[in-house]
Amino acid sequence: MKISSIFIILPLLAILTMTTGCKPKVPKIGILIHSYENERWIKDKNYMVENLTRLGAEVMVEEAGGDQNKQFTQAQEMVKKGAKVLIVAAANSDQASRIVDMAHESKVKVIAYDRLINGCKLDYYISANSTQIGELMTSYVTSLKPEGKYALIPGSKYDNNAQRIFLGQMNVLQPYMESGDIQVVYSEFTEAWTAAEGELHTKRILEQNPDITAIIAGSDAITNGVLKVLKENGLESKVFVTGQDAEIVNVKNVMNGTQTCDILKPLKEMAQVTAELAMDIAQEKPITIKFTTESNGKSLVKSVLLEAIVINKNNVQSTVISSGFHTAAELN
Repeated sequence: MKISSIFIILPLLAILTMTTGCKPKVPKIGILIHSYENERWIKDKNYMVENLTRLGAEVMVEEAGGDQNKQFTQAQEMVKKGAKVLIVAAANSDQASRIVDMAHESKVKVIAYDRLINGCKLDYYISANSTQIGELMTSYVTSLKPEGKYALIPGSKYDNNAQRIFLGQMNVLQPYMESGDIQVVYSEFTEAWTAAEGELHTKRILEQNPDITAIIAGSDAITNGVLKVLKENGLESKVFVTGQDAEIVNVKNVMNGTQTCDILKPLKEMAQVTAELAMDIAQEKPITIKFTTESNGKSLVKSVLLEAIVINKNNVQSTVISSGFHTAAELN
């Protein structure tokens, strides 16, 4: 009886060992956000967490308040806690190379989210096409007013996206400049993507060119500062003004005509692609995404650049509302 009992127990123990020991390990993914200074970054974070959780990841999230040193420390802690992949929206596109180098020492891959990280052997880059965004906002304004004095405030000099927005703006404006129909009388990058910077640069623009025709601003935060100064100078709705990010207040401004147009970035799609890529990397699965390549000054980075949409007062329903980015109730 004792021997037969042993023969019964041993297979049961083997089965228990197999069923408990073969549990798939939950991959840890870290998300590093430079700051929540604009509402869109909360959406980015929420979309990524939702997708990663659905796919079975354990998600760690940190926000750095715009401090690159703090972001580097947060990245170190995530690596120590076992993160297999870091998703980084960099506080500084150049200094964030330290995060990539540090992560690689522990065989952790890095996906640059929305902001390219320069000067390192970055693994992946997922973003909207910022050159196309610069072209979209400028093309819309030139279609309404293909002449006059234009000012450009592309965005932060610490963010690679601002340089690409500027390139897109100039792609559209160059023929008009050559014909003499448009004069670019002001073109400056900012220190940050903030309303305060928008105010500062708009005051400078008006001091030099009180008869400015259009101000092509690279983000809604900057645009809010632009609009404030224009209103103070009695120029509200008299100057063409662009933005980017489709913040609620800015979409409302487009609807009432104080802001000429805005840009809706495909944040949901960006977050989904990023989450799926991160999970494939963490689980060592074959990666089937089709990449383009972008140079970050040191290497060619596997990239996915998604298309954005221009918002004007006639298409808010078919763009912002139909995509679920904002509801009709929020905008009314």
